Amino acid sequence: MASVKIVSGPGKDAPKPVNKAVIDGQGSIPYATLKEEKTPNTAKGVRVSGKSKGMGMARGGSFNCC
Repeated sequence: MASVKIVSGPGKDAPKPVNKAVIDGQGSIPYATLKEEKTPNTAKGVRVSGKSKGMGMARGGSFNCC
């Protein structure tokens, strides 16, 4: 009967997390940091109308956007 030898032991340590990308032979690039940004209020829509230039009289030349 054949036997199977299992080579086991403690595994390697996991790599430590870093805040930069290390490129072999070229240096490193720092990752961006998180920042809180103000966002527009989308619950209140504002309608804007205007006049497009260069459209000619036949097309009307006005637009509406939200």
